[in-house]
Amino acid sequence: MTIRISIPISCSNEAGPSTTFATTSSDPAEDLRSVVSSLRTAKRVVAVSGAGVSTSADIPDFRSASGLFNDSSPGKGKGKERTSGYSTKDLFHVKCLSNHTLLASHHALITSLASLAFSARPTAFHSYLSTLDDQDRLLRCYTQNIDNLEEKAGLSIGIPPLIKRASRSPKKSGTNSDVFNVTQIQTSSSSADLGSTLTSISPEGYRVIPLHGLLADLHCPLCSTVAPLLDHLPLPPTQVPCPTCQLSHTIRSALSERTRRTGYLRPSVVLYGEEHPQGEQIGSQVQKDLKSVDMLLVAGTSLSIPGVKRIVKEMAKAARSRKVKGKGRSKGEILCRTVFVNDEAPSKGSEWEGVFDYWVQGDVQLFISDYLENSEYETTTTSTTTTTTSVSGTPRTPTKKRKVTEEPIFPPTPESLEKNRSGSATEEGDPVTPTKKRKTTTPRKRKTDIPLTPLSLSKSNSKRVKMDGPAMSPDSPNPVRRLDFEGSLTPVPFSDREEEIS
Repeated sequence: MTIRISIPISCSNEAGPSTTFATTSSDPAEDLRSVVSSLRTAKRVVAVSGAGVSTSADIPDFRSASGLFNDSSPGKGKGKERTSGYSTKDLFHVKCLSNHTLLASHHALITSLASLAFSARPTAFHSYLSTLDDQDRLLRCYTQNIDNLEEKAGLSIGIPPLIKRASRSPKKSGTNSDVFNVTQIQTSSSSADLGSTLTSISPEGYRVIPLHGLLADLHCPLCSTVAPLLDHLPLPPTQVPCPTCQLSHTIRSALSERTRRTGYLRPSVVLYGEEHPQGEQIGSQVQKDLKSVDMLLVAGTSLSIPGVKRIVKEMAKAARSRKVKGKGRSKGEILCRTVFVNDEAPSKGSEWEGVFDYWVQGDVQLFISDYLENSEYETTTTSTTTTTTSVSGTPRTPTKKRKVTEEPIFPPTPESLEKNRSGSATEEGDPVTPTKKRKTTTPRKRKTDIPLTPLSLSKSNSKRVKMDGPAMSPDSPNPVRRLDFEGSLTPVPFSDREEEIS
């Protein structure tokens, strides 16, 4: 179950809106420290952002109470019921490109949003993403915004192209056929749109993936020509002719060739009712990030777009599957891995049960500036230590007492009682601890090898041998004499080479 934390902490004790999405925290201060600590120690963070992270830059969102979809302008009504017969949401539908009445309003809306985006400055959330990138902890940011504030914060933004593996050919001498051919890049009729004029690709790809395009460019769906949007502001109420198609038409007319259809420039944003022209590239990047994400931060979005919902659920599943092994943690325990930061709960809250560990309810910029990026906010509780004062008046830190282990007392044994009776030092009736006797070892005399001399040999031969039993005749079969050397009886057979003992 997701735990709800309201910020500032003084608001956490309030009941809050009734929702099946999350339950109110019983200890909001401790839970908030856990969230901040997890975000500060994560190594590979994936962020999914929505329009709520840019509202503090005076760029309106879409679905909030004051958003564009709920905007009430004079003479137009509110929501879908407008006197002109269309709503703001209709202006973000692909059908407005072919409707002359809607096209004028669509261009006016794009002109207004582009003017706000070009004059806006990055927020605290965008600066936080830039800090994560500088610390090499930002794996990716998937943004639904079209304002391009991430690039102003210093992040690379765009969609990496698909690189196809070169076809295998028979191996030739001195060549390697199994390599990536970086020049074979998959292109489509609209591969030049959605931010192709932005920063170049780094070895690890773009840090920010714009899921809904950008307001930076216009593009022609027919010939893939790209033009900066700023050069065409304000957009006219009619279609903007494509200069490349117009030039081709003029040349073919001068050569008396058959004329071809010409295209028109449109904003490089993904509208309702159309598929993303670079959806395959985005899916490929998501699959790569699923292998290494260890923290998911979702901020400023109501999670209503199906494609975004799929990305969030897959990222949350991958992040929560990462097991934590650390000091003070049991093996396999999962820390805070998924955090949702927004004023309102996501749409269809029952759909998100078990996806997020915590829901930080409040302003995104407040959470970033006052807690996450605030160096004075401590994520660990400090314990108070008592100090003692010495005779001289200076405080001193108390020393830790050493544990004194007492020797065990054993019950009396017959052996110990016998010692007591024989004049032991212990009193009668007291238990006696048996002591082990120390073995006294006397140093052994080292034998010295004395070399043999003719004199010693003659002395050893002249030793008298004591016979035990009657002497045996040498003529008897297998004669054996029992010789007694130093009191030991050892049968020694005669040998032909043995000298006769007198």
